Amino acid sequence: MKMPIISVSLGVLILMLAVPSAGQEKWTLEKCINTAIENSLLMERNRISLKGTEIDLSLARHSRYPNLSAGTNVGWNFGRTIDPTRNEFITETFFNNGLSISSNVLLYNGGRINQTINQSLSDNKASLWDMEQTKRDLALNVATLYLNILFARENLGIAQNQLALSKNQASQLNKLIGVGNRPENEMLDIDAQIATNEQSIVEAKNNLDINILNLKQLLRLDPGYSLEIASPDELQIETDPDVVTFDEVFNKAISSQASITAGEFRLRSAEIGEKIARTGMYPTVGAGGSLRSNYSNKGVTVSGFQSQVLEQKVIINNQEVTVGFPQQVPVLEKQPYFDQFSDNLSYGVGISLNMPIYSNYSVRGGIQRAKLNKELADNNLTQIKESLKITVGQALYDARAAKSRYEASEKTKQAQVRLYDNAVKRFDIGAINSFELTRLKTQMETAELNALVARYNYIFRSKVLDFYLGKPIRLSK
Repeated sequence: MKMPIISVSLGVLILMLAVPSAGQEKWTLEKCINTAIENSLLMERNRISLKGTEIDLSLARHSRYPNLSAGTNVGWNFGRTIDPTRNEFITETFFNNGLSISSNVLLYNGGRINQTINQSLSDNKASLWDMEQTKRDLALNVATLYLNILFARENLGIAQNQLALSKNQASQLNKLIGVGNRPENEMLDIDAQIATNEQSIVEAKNNLDINILNLKQLLRLDPGYSLEIASPDELQIETDPDVVTFDEVFNKAISSQASITAGEFRLRSAEIGEKIARTGMYPTVGAGGSLRSNYSNKGVTVSGFQSQVLEQKVIINNQEVTVGFPQQVPVLEKQPYFDQFSDNLSYGVGISLNMPIYSNYSVRGGIQRAKLNKELADNNLTQIKESLKITVGQALYDARAAKSRYEASEKTKQAQVRLYDNAVKRFDIGAINSFELTRLKTQMETAELNALVARYNYIFRSKVLDFYLGKPIRLSK
């Protein structure tokens, strides 16, 4: 009696795993990536930083426009003071209220406003590219965990298939023992193999649960959430590492990695910062205007005139004589609140010039610090590129090595499967014992596991290579 071929059983099992269960939501890689980006605290921090640069940009642009401010004051005066509405000294307690509006605009400051706008725009774009790099990093991390789950699930399927195969062997051996073709002690080898397969299932299940939990944590889902990921019909490898060259991958990475673009914008921002610092050596020209008025509860207005004879004593011919002079005397009454503001209105405009002569070395010190910031930004960009060169080279050679290991492990697996299939035939005719069959089965299982590990390692390394080539992270077409 022939034993079932493991490759066929494994293929059936994988197809069964790929079929969605009724009522269970399947999480695709795309959905996992979108959820990770939406829930990521790092992405939230990037969004906050981006809003900060947008505020800075808005402030820089609005500094072109005139400002406008209004103010008011109220007070009580005691003793001798000047009434602001009559501009006279009075010795009375009175209440006064003033209103003012002023506006100023900067006409020239050495180009500081324009340069500040350009710097804020560069900082804003750097933050945008930082967010894009975070998205790509999250996508790669999610894809890694997603592949880990697929590997753990497939590994569990292999372990379960191996257990079924061992039980099938035990059943076959029992029949042979029953008819006296095999000694009973050969069952010990099969029992030990069944126990080992059961332990492998437990370990594979734990590994699957741990990887699912890791993905939940990255997606910020509740640990108790029932997460079921979708199995792609076929895992695709888009890039052959033996075909692409290092220069091709590196040049693609330089143009596609958002961290490089963000570093370039930060270098540009630092260069503009030096120009901004130099504007402190130039004069500034501004213009302004103001409008103000006052009210006093002692304010009066002329409501009319009345005739009155003013008597004056004079001496005529050495005789004192009283003489009357008729005149018009104004009649005063308390002036209303808003009438005083209208009558006491004053305004003015002016231009100011500020010429820097000596600023305690603050301007030159600022220029030197801006130069250092530019050198630091340039150094950071160079370091990012050098690090990228190392990681790209490592990714390329890892992918090539993973491909070679995968191809070699596939050949070994196929050879071990053929060897085991032949051993099953020999076992059926009594040419070998159960110990030898178990040994060959163990070698085949090890070869299958090594091939599975090599396959998923190759897939992962190829996705890392796609990442640096600027391709979207996906597992199937």
